Amino acid sequence: MDKNKNNNNNISDNMADEYEKRLREGRVPNLIPMRLQLIERQAHEFSVCLDARSRVGRDLLFGGFTALRLQGVPLPFTLPKYEDTVGGEQLSVLASARNARTRLRGARFYHMNIPLDTIQVMPGVHCVGVVCAWFMLARFLTLDELVVLGDSILMRDTLHAKVTIDDFEIFVTRMESLGKLRAYGRKRAPRGVGKARRAIAMLRENMESPQEARLFLELIKRGLPEPGINVPVTLCTGDGARFDLLLDGGVVCEYDGAHHLGQLEEDRIRRANIERSGYLYVQVTRADMATPDARAWMARRVAHALEERTGVSYVTDGVIPLEAIADEALRAMVPRWRCVA
Repeated sequence: MDKNKNNNNNISDNMADEYEKRLREGRVPNLIPMRLQLIERQAHEFSVCLDARSRVGRDLLFGGFTALRLQGVPLPFTLPKYEDTVGGEQLSVLASARNARTRLRGARFYHMNIPLDTIQVMPGVHCVGVVCAWFMLARFLTLDELVVLGDSILMRDTLHAKVTIDDFEIFVTRMESLGKLRAYGRKRAPRGVGKARRAIAMLRENMESPQEARLFLELIKRGLPEPGINVPVTLCTGDGARFDLLLDGGVVCEYDGAHHLGQLEEDRIRRANIERSGYLYVQVTRADMATPDARAWMARRVAHALEERTGVSYVTDGVIPLEAIADEALRAMVPRWRCVA
């Protein structure tokens, strides 16, 4: 197993933001691996939730981003724009009814008229499961954000109990049935269910960071062939390795975050061994993903590498809406009942 690869991919977007902020302020960058930072954030969230429970004098049920933080899921760095809807950095608390909301400083109450999958993450702290929390956010997030969040929940090395794409499928199918069955007094399925169904078609397992997920989506939205994710290979040195994304013709596309500044020599040796093994390496940095123009140039570099290896030319100037890609994927899916013998 490629230990450098494991460490390299374990930093999320918001942690890269913190790295650059510390550099601008002349402070020592925080290079703690993502898993340890998530554990630290999880412990802080436990403390905040227990404090909220003590202030209201009763158990609370947490949802949305709070539930995901409690279970160690890396979150997008766009949280502030969700402050007025599902709390963002505030506590997200589920009320038992629309008129049963409690005034609690630092918290936002909202009601979801759906069956809830709840868990106790520690004594006195209850929240909805990760898939349920993901679905609650579907109506508020863009499709791209929803897919990246789902991929983050599906990451190989998680703090929460492992889930699969089938778990997302089962939950969303239940939500779709609510309107048909008039369950919970509903006349239609919950809002966001259509977006969630599209997102499921684009979910991929085995990602190791949110930025890998964003890079994957950017490539397919530019019309490039779908890459393999964290594909295990054996290098010419005899060492095992995994590539972020492996495309046709042996083109390797990997995301290197800001934390790689602290391990340049290791990265240089790893890349040399990859290229000696016959692969064509394309490095993608945070700057390559920062703006539409930067992403367009990055896609051209990948397309050029593919053409060099396969002889196939790709035009990457246009961006295909992810909704259109998801709809095409849904049309191509064989209904599960047809697969039953």
